[in-house]
Amino acid sequence: MRLFHSIVLLFFLIGIIIVPQHTISASPLGDIVHKRGVQDLHNTTPTPTTSASPCQQSNDNEKRGLSIRDDIHDNHNDKDQNDGCPTETATATPVPDEYSDKPEDIYGADSVTPQMGVAGAILIILGIYLMVFGFRCFRPTLSVAGFLTFGLITWVGMTNSQTMDGYTNDPVTIMAVPAGLGILGAILYAFFWNISIYLVGGMGGLVFGLFILCWREDLVITQVVPRACFLVAISLFFAGVVFFAERYLVLFSTSFTGSFIFIVGIDFLTHTGYIAGLKSILDQNSLHRVKYTIDRKVYAMMAVIIVLFLISFGWQFFYNRGREFGVNVEPAKKGGDGGEAGGGEEGGGDAGGESGPGSGGDSKGDGGSGGHE
Repeated sequence: MRLFHSIVLLFFLIGIIIVPQHTISASPLGDIVHKRGVQDLHNTTPTPTTSASPCQQSNDNEKRGLSIRDDIHDNHNDKDQNDGCPTETATATPVPDEYSDKPEDIYGADSVTPQMGVAGAILIILGIYLMVFGFRCFRPTLSVAGFLTFGLITWVGMTNSQTMDGYTNDPVTIMAVPAGLGILGAILYAFFWNISIYLVGGMGGLVFGLFILCWREDLVITQVVPRACFLVAISLFFAGVVFFAERYLVLFSTSFTGSFIFIVGIDFLTHTGYIAGLKSILDQNSLHRVKYTIDRKVYAMMAVIIVLFLISFGWQFFYNRGREFGVNVEPAKKGGDGGEAGGGEEGGGDAGGESGPGSGGDSKGDGGSGGHE
């Protein structure tokens, strides 16, 4: 039942991320302007009427009785003579270049702003925590997963619905609101741990899907709907596998998510252009279209993600040997001291015999205890 509730909640959260993309991308700006231009062209087509304007009457009188060759010659003269007559022309609205690779369009500024510095520092710190202690600590890891999930969902919703005027104090609002709702998500994930433990796997699947899609400039899956289905499917798959292989999926999710957000935080400070690929997937606002270019710096960033993931996975696997996620299993201690006290020659008669098994039993009970941290 917990797995079913987790899958339903994960499907709902990912749907919030995907639906704005499909809705906005269904009517691109270029198509709207083109349709308006065609409509204006049809509206400006002159319709036949019974009364003619003075300019049209003069043209008709001059054309009467002339031959076809003379008519052609007169038509050229009529253009010069009718320069003073009002004419209607259809003009199309110029369409600006939708895709841009400028840093101010990708990051919001061509230099590192205080907001970008704070966002990058937060992602770097959380990435290091997940890579080193993500599996070791139980509720803190759930809180980090809730913060990242709710923060991402809020950012996607805000950036896809942003207008030309932006929000009030836009640079701060676009970061503060996702951070505030991210804190709410951290509290919910830590409190409802029996459900959010599956969402940690779903978060790892979503991050892994984003990483795969960014290996081509036009994205590995070019169509919006198949791309959304891929992200939903891989997230649900990872969340479901947690039920059968919790240890390995949580190790993968914490290691890979930590490596990924660590590099994203570095990109906030270095402006290599890797974030443009993520914006191409998550931000379908026609005002925010950016061009994703894969060069040596971007390839280096993706290669470092793989290297950091392997190091983190190996470290956490051996460092947490004999542990489950949130469970500390200790080997049972032998009750030798209690047995000797009860069965020894100097045990003191019946009292010593009774005290021996009791103390030995308590020792085993304490040694086999374990539970969620």
